[in-house]
Amino acid sequence: MTFFKGAAFGVFALMATAACSAQQKFPLRAGEWEATMPSGVPNQPPLVLLYCLNDELWTKALTQNPSCSISQLSVSLTGASYHMECPMKAFQMKGDVVMSFDGTAHMTAKGSIDLIMNGKTTHSVTNADYRWKGPTCNPSVDLNLKVKAH
Repeated sequence: MTFFKGAAFGVFALMATAACSAQQKFPLRAGEWEATMPSGVPNQPPLVLLYCLNDELWTKALTQNPSCSISQLSVSLTGASYHMECPMKAFQMKGDVVMSFDGTAHMTAKGSIDLIMNGKTTHSVTNADYRWKGPTCNPSVDLNLKVKAH
């Protein structure tokens, strides 16, 4: 179950970065962003993921996972909200995400997510903190540069 929770948190992080893809331009600073969220495992350090985000990669974050969809997208200058559904083979995940933009170099996301596996639903509330690290991205570690769209 820990693996699936970790996978769910990873998908949440990826989907949270994509919330504003309907906008023509990336609303915050382009470059490398660090997403930090709880690992989902007691007494373990938080999960830290790096994303390279700009106009093109903002959209790629949404389209690279065909198993997930976003609906009810609402974007403003101060944040975004959306509903996500990921009906995957091993589990399903669905829920609502609210993002807040704090300037152009910081955003937070809170997801209220249901993970459904073997007919059992587990609800969790996940928080993620995104901080701009700089204008240059590292292609060997940034998820949007490493993960290929299918």
